Amino acid sequence: MEQLKAIKVISEAIKKDKNVRSMFLKGSLARNEMDSYSDVDFYCLVKSDSLEEFLKKRLHYLKQYRPLIYWSEVNFVGPQIVAVFDNGLHFDLYTVTHDTLSMTDEIKIIYDPENLLDNYKAEKLAISEKEFLRYFNSFAFTMLEFETAYLRKDLIWASRLTNHLSADLAAILRYFYDRDNSKLGFKRLHEKLDKNLREKLIKAMDFSGPSYLPEGAIMLAEILREIIEMHLNETLKSKVNIEFFYFMFERFKKL
Repeated sequence: MEQLKAIKVISEAIKKDKNVRSMFLKGSLARNEMDSYSDVDFYCLVKSDSLEEFLKKRLHYLKQYRPLIYWSEVNFVGPQIVAVFDNGLHFDLYTVTHDTLSMTDEIKIIYDPENLLDNYKAEKLAISEKEFLRYFNSFAFTMLEFETAYLRKDLIWASRLTNHLSADLAAILRYFYDRDNSKLGFKRLHEKLDKNLREKLIKAMDFSGPSYLPEGAIMLAEILREIIEMHLNETLKSKVNIEFFYFMFERFKKL
């Protein structure tokens, strides 16, 4: 695959940099979920006192593979270059130090001569119970906002709010069907749901555009109601604002 070619060329160039202590992958390549559409999450662990020196060389190292047609610099988990090569490959180059290295998600080691990553213990991409409660209560409150927008006939805003509902629902579905990866939200969620639930979610999202409202929003609420009845134990029920959700659900059915 083209991703592997890029990794090989770029890592061989970076290995010559005395300031680089380790290189590794995260994302789908590290989780062995790569396909021909995957981007590359490539990490360099560099010496703290040489960080600025290394940052100046990143574009040079990337261009050893192919010409870039797009790049931007952001700071997500550390200094990062979001790059796209002239063959369309999306390659994210992250730079971390020993102090800024976060042990989230699995890694695949490319280069680690000092064995700095021997004690790396990946944290699961699971949302906590507290986060689950936040997503649930957010869904219920967004129902109220949707109702207001829809009754005002502000269908563009109402459609956008339906997207918020689906994003909260995706996290909730992950919590019950794929908890270890629940922070991934929509990404490959379709692989974790049975055919019936998957088709319901797709249909709800199909009907979330302005011309089809309120059908899509109501379908999303119905999916959450079904999930509550199947999976929400008494402990969780006592912690979420279940009364408010059902209050809004009854109002939704009348839209």
